[in-house]
Amino acid sequence: MSETRFPLTLRVTVSGATPDEIREKARTQALSFFGPDSELDVISAEAEADGEHHNRYCATVVFRRVA
Repeated sequence: MSETRFPLTLRVTVSGATPDEIREKARTQALSFFGPDSELDVISAEAEADGEHHNRYCATVVFRRVA
């Protein structure tokens, strides 16, 4: 049986009070999925105010492992 390979992207949704907090949480999840030594590209990242919590933001970040 041959091995099937194709690029995967991972979409994570995180919340935080600052851009740095959001970046670190998203990166942690992506490294957990792809592996702790993976080099990652961010395909897209969007943040918006969290309507339920004052001064917090919700972000969706899409990662892909560098080939």
